[in-house]
Amino acid sequence: MKKFLIAFLILFFYSQLLANDNSNPKVTNSIADQLKTLHDLYKSGVLSGYEYEIEKKKILNK
Repeated sequence: MKKFLIAFLILFFYSQLLANDNSNPKVTNSIADQLKTLHDLYKSGVLSGYEYEIEKKKILNK
């Protein structure tokens, strides 16, 4: 179940990035929202520290 949730969230993040690809400020806000959501998942125990760091790097390297 945990892997399914992670895969779903990754797909959701990527779809949001593609949907908001009209201008830079929207992407910046979207990235900030993604990082906040990712941090919330980590703090709630859904993601391990390792998973959190991997997904954070993916978001920041775009």
